[in-house]
Amino acid sequence: MQGSLLTIGDELLIGQVVNSNTAWMGSQLTDINCKVRQQVTVGDKKSEIGKALDFLIPQSDFIIIGGGLGPTHDDLTMETLSDYFCIPLEYDAEWINQVEQFFTARKRVMSENNKKQGYLLKGANRIDNDCGTAAGQHFVVNKFGHEVEIFVVPGVPFEMKSMMERYILPTLSKGSLKAGEKIMKKTLLTTGIGESLLAQKCDSFVKKITQLPSYALAFLPSPTQVKLRLQSTAKNKEEESEFEAFIEELKQYCGKDFYGFEPDTLEKLIINHLRNKKRTLALAESCTGGLISHLLTQIPGSSEVLRGTIVPYQTDLKTSELGVSSDLIKTNGVVSEKVAAAMADGVRKKWGTDFGLATTGYLGPSGGDEHASVGTVWIAVSTPEKTETKSLHMDQHRERNKDRTAQATLDLLRRLF
Repeated sequence: MQGSLLTIGDELLIGQVVNSNTAWMGSQLTDINCKVRQQVTVGDKKSEIGKALDFLIPQSDFIIIGGGLGPTHDDLTMETLSDYFCIPLEYDAEWINQVEQFFTARKRVMSENNKKQGYLLKGANRIDNDCGTAAGQHFVVNKFGHEVEIFVVPGVPFEMKSMMERYILPTLSKGSLKAGEKIMKKTLLTTGIGESLLAQKCDSFVKKITQLPSYALAFLPSPTQVKLRLQSTAKNKEEESEFEAFIEELKQYCGKDFYGFEPDTLEKLIINHLRNKKRTLALAESCTGGLISHLLTQIPGSSEVLRGTIVPYQTDLKTSELGVSSDLIKTNGVVSEKVAAAMADGVRKKWGTDFGLATTGYLGPSGGDEHASVGTVWIAVSTPEKTETKSLHMDQHRERNKDRTAQATLDLLRRLF
């Protein structure tokens, strides 16, 4: 089945709200073998909604419409759909009774304008909202000589997701997969390598997989990693086994740059590994300002691994707290391989851990000296046996450089396992 997503709201167009709904919907629909052909976003105007439907209906088996179901004057979705499809609105007293119970359960009084949310399209299936006041709708129409299935959901993400999971995805999956078919999908995670180089490493695999009609491989780059999504449909156990064999083969092509499967994160894998090995870690974060510590402490059980973190942002603290020689800093610069190595070694010894991690750099947009330019970062990982270092040369985007540095530092540690 091929469908479209129509999201409605001025707040989406002016950037006041990030439209994360379509990304989530697209992922969920892909999982049930429904292809999203296009995503369209329009403002809170009847004419714009109508034009979007004119465009989408002829090329869609289904359309999911999100937003504009609230109780205020600018929530026009139901009214617009009624006019567009010539379906009258009908007051649903049963639904408004549920809305009143929703408010009562929260010890709140329902406003008079909430009754607007009781006017639903006559004859359409109501999709109850178990966490809000806007009901969804489901109906089938014939327009332009084409039959299309319409689903209407709220714009509030958790309300939309609930309706999708309880009603829409199960409904669509009945027509999207043949009897006995199963969607096979895995996303491999790589880091420390760019998209073009990774594609070059996997070239033989890409050439082979693109010859198989039921398979699709996508490279998904971001500033900190490259994901590879492999997807297919399987009709039996043999085809499922074939898919898993391809995943293992793709892992081999990725080599050491592969670190896990979505939804894992690098920090989660590191914490779990160190917990299992009963090893500890200490951090000296200068340019990353505690970001690596934040990522690690998001993971349950991190307290068994992370002994502590110091943010020696000023140069003198690198000397007084970590024992980095002032002469070393003067000779090599505060952003240098030797200083990063000394920081990692110093924090490891300071708290008696198995590993010490350190970052020092000029993230931009200002900074730099005669030893290192803006965008230069040195990272280091220290163990009792050796110290590994790496330099990063980036642009002047401060936030992106900080994210890249944190990921690269954790990856440098991972590669020692």
